[in-house]
Amino acid sequence: MWQARLRAEKESITDVQEENIEPNKNDKVILSELQAREYISTFLWLGLLFGLTILLKVPLDSSAEATAVGISKAPWVFGSIQWLLQRFPVWLSGWVLPVLSGIVLLSLPWWAQKIGKMWTWIVFLVLSLTWVGLTFLYWFMD
Repeated sequence: MWQARLRAEKESITDVQEENIEPNKNDKVILSELQAREYISTFLWLGLLFGLTILLKVPLDSSAEATAVGISKAPWVFGSIQWLLQRFPVWLSGWVLPVLSGIVLLSLPWWAQKIGKMWTWIVFLVLSLTWVGLTFLYWFMD
């Protein structure tokens, strides 16, 4: 079924190109073009993340009280969980919040259909910025 749909989309685009008519902005993007865009953006983001890990020299544990209290060391990418573990119960900060965040992220496509794409983006950005903010707190806490 999807092959016939893809073939029909290609034929309609070919017809538009042959007639030298500009395609309407409401036309759907071809699946292969969408996949190419996603691959490019994925590799750009991965390159950005690798660049950040190379440029930012963050020690395993940036807390001055880590040796006095006996806090175990963790890589900086787990800084948000490490920060939560220092302040809240282990069951909450080590299990409930990370698992709940993962469930929310995995359910975002379903939420996009129910509440709309704009609210889904807002939920994604708030959740992502929360974890990034907690990581920065871990980096710069005294």
